[in-house]
Amino acid sequence: MEKKKKKKKMLLFLCTGNTCRSPMAAAFLEQLLEEKKIKNIDVKTAGVMTVDGLLATPESIQIMDAVGVDLRKHRSRKLTPELLKKAELILGMTPFHVQSALRMLASAKGKTFLFKEYTGSDAKHAQISDPMGCTLEVYKRVFNEIKSSCNKLLKSEFIMGKKKSTQKETKGKKTKTRQNS
Repeated sequence: MEKKKKKKKMLLFLCTGNTCRSPMAAAFLEQLLEEKKIKNIDVKTAGVMTVDGLLATPESIQIMDAVGVDLRKHRSRKLTPELLKKAELILGMTPFHVQSALRMLASAKGKTFLFKEYTGSDAKHAQISDPMGCTLEVYKRVFNEIKSSCNKLLKSEFIMGKKKSTQKETKGKKTKTRQNS
C-alpha cells in the first residue's frame, strides 16, 4: 500500500517589488520550517508592482547572509490571480498589498491579511515599511520585524495545524489521569 503524500499548504508573502521584504520573509520562514522539520508548507512570494526576474537587493542579500540564508537565487515574480487562487494564506506587508490582492481576486478575502496583524506582532504598527533605497540599518530594522513575525507565524494554527495542539491536550489529560490514580 502506497503512503499518501500530504498535500502542501501554500503560503504567499506579498510586497511591492518582490526584491526585499517578501523574499526575506519567505527565506527566513523556510529556514525555520526546515529547522523544525515541517515539510507541509510551500512558501512563495510575489510583488504587486513588479516584473518577473529581478534580483533581490544587495542589502537583502547581505542581511540574509548574516543569518545563514542565501537570497542570490531569488528572482521577483509578479502577482497573478493564479497565485492567489493556489495560496491558502496570503500575507501582505502593507494594506496596499492586501488591497491589491483583493482587487485582483475577490475570493482571496478571508485568507489575505497583513503579516504583522495576522501574527499579532504589533497592532500599533501593523505594516512593515519598504526599505528600498534606504540604509542597511533600515533593512536591519525591517528584517527584525519580519523575523519576529516569522517566529510567531511558526506557532500559528496555519503552520502547526489543529492536530498537534489536540495531541498535546490529550497527552496532558493522560498525564493528569495517571497522577490522580
